[in-house]
Parts: sequence; structure tokens; C-alpha cells
Amino acid sequence: MSVPWMVVLLGVGLLASLLVIALLAVRDEERRVMPTAGAPPIYLPTGAAESGSATPTEAAPLVAATPTATPTGSPSPSRSVGPSRSVSPTSGAPALAAPAPLVAPGAVTARYEAIDSDRRSFAARLTVTNGSGSSQDWTVELAFAGNVKSVEVSSGSGVSASSRGGGMFVLSGTGALTSGQSVSVQLQFGRTGTGDRPDRCTVNGADCAIG
Repeated sequence: MSVPWMVVLLGVGLLASLLVIALLAVRDEERRVMPTAGAPPIYLPTGAAESGSATPTEAAPLVAATPTATPTGSPSPSRSVGPSRSVSPTSGAPALAAPAPLVAPGAVTARYEAIDSDRRSFAARLTVTNGSGSSQDWTVELAFAGNVKSVEVSSGSGVSASSRGGGMFVLSGTGALTSGQSVSVQLQFGRTGTGDRPDRCTVNGADCAIG
């Protein structure tokens, strides 16, 4: 190898060494300039500087306020649906008056009894008694066979009689019977054939006795 080429190679090697040294020096300078990771943060002064305080204060964290609903009135009581309530009377409440007792069925009784008979007629006695505690009107219905045609009531008896046909007769008192009072009426029936007992006898809707 000739001398000129050796000089060129040495010069190139020297330049390369200087370049590497320069790069390492720049890298070391950058590391010195960059702050370390553990350095404390720098706080800027807040509005306290305006009031005369020179000490920077750390800004307080903002807390988002959550709006809460404030009741404007007392809650209305809930209503429960249920069966109807029975109200028991208090000791101081006046007692209700009991309804007046009704006249029991059969309080007015009647008895029919045949007393005489011939070919065309027969006689009977009807006794009506008021066994209730008050005055009562009365009506007796007699149902005979169709061969009984008419009825007559003894005069001055206070009883009216009517025929409905077909052996049906209705007898009523012209005045009310007082409590415990009885009335006895003699009846005369016209007929064809035989028979002097009714098939049915009622007084105010209740059965009467047939003798």
C-alpha cells in the first residue's frame, strides 16, 4: 500500500473518532438538562395573591354536588282496600230501640163445628178468639164441595158473609176483636146432597180447627 492511501485512512479514522466523541458529549448534556422523574410539581399561585398572601396554596378538588329532592309536604298515607269494617257500639252510645214484635201467625184462632143437619141444609157454629195482646181484625175462609150453595149468618152477630162460588165462602168480623175476646157465630148452609164439613178452613191465613 502506498503512503498517500495510509494518510487518507488515518484522516478518516480521526474524523470518525471526533464525531463519536461529539455525539457522546451532546447526549450527556441532554441527560443533565432533563429533570428527574421524582421532582415535586410546581404550583402556580392562586387568587390568594390578590388578598396579600404570597404563599401558593394547593387548589382544593372540586366536588360535584348531587341535587337531592326535598319533600315539600308530608307524604299522604297509603290507603288499603279491604273488607268492610264492623263498628262495635261504644258503651256511651244510645242503644237502638228493638222493633215492635209482629203478631205471630195463629194468634187469632177459629174453630168450626157442625151442629145440625137435614136433607137440604145444615147448621154450624164458628168461634173466633183473639189470643194476641192487641186488637185484631179477622177473616175466615171455608171451602166446601161444590154441592154447598149458600150461607146465612145469625142476625146481630157482627159478621159479614159472602160466596165466591164453587163452595167457597168468606166470613169477616165487622169490628176488631180486642185482646182475649171471642165471638161465636151460628151459620146456616144450603146444599144439595150430603156433607157438612169443609175441605179447608183458615183464619187470617192460618188453619183453624174443624170439629
